[in-house]
Amino acid sequence: MLGWKKGLLRYSLLFLTGYCVYLALEVTFRGYSFRLMGLTGGIVMVVIGFLLRHGMWKLQLPLQMMIGAVIITALELAAGLFSLEVLGIRMWDYRDEWMSMCANLICPRYTLYWFLLSGVAIFFIGAVDYYLLDIGHRPVYRMFRWKFAFPEARRIRQGQTADAETTVRREGRY
Repeated sequence: MLGWKKGLLRYSLLFLTGYCVYLALEVTFRGYSFRLMGLTGGIVMVVIGFLLRHGMWKLQLPLQMMIGAVIITALELAAGLFSLEVLGIRMWDYRDEWMSMCANLICPRYTLYWFLLSGVAIFFIGAVDYYLLDIGHRPVYRMFRWKFAFPEARRIRQGQTADAETTVRREGRY
């Protein structure tokens, strides 16, 4: 079970990372962005992190990435419709893209990009949980018949410092 402090830290870190990365990607490729898209990126990371924490990690990696792409596309559509209908701002227009739909707010090309980007997000969330926050076990990713995982983390036992470990080895008690 995740304590409320560690949970708050985890989801805050995921939100801020998603917020900053989404804005950075938009500014890099378009030259500008909107804060609403940063909020969307933060919410995406929190939702994917929540789903990974509650069982999505058991699925094969391509299926996890597909779920991530659907989540990103759906939240991008919701943000686009909100900005268009409520705020009166068109943040982007996929009119020139193949099969653009829903008032030209989503298209298959960008869903493919979100599929690839969600793989990066899944690896990032696994690394944050395992290495930074010490939550759960080492993430193992499955893709068809293959399995791969992050390297094992060196963990020092509770109450024992690195100096104490060196002393124990030197004295031959190890």
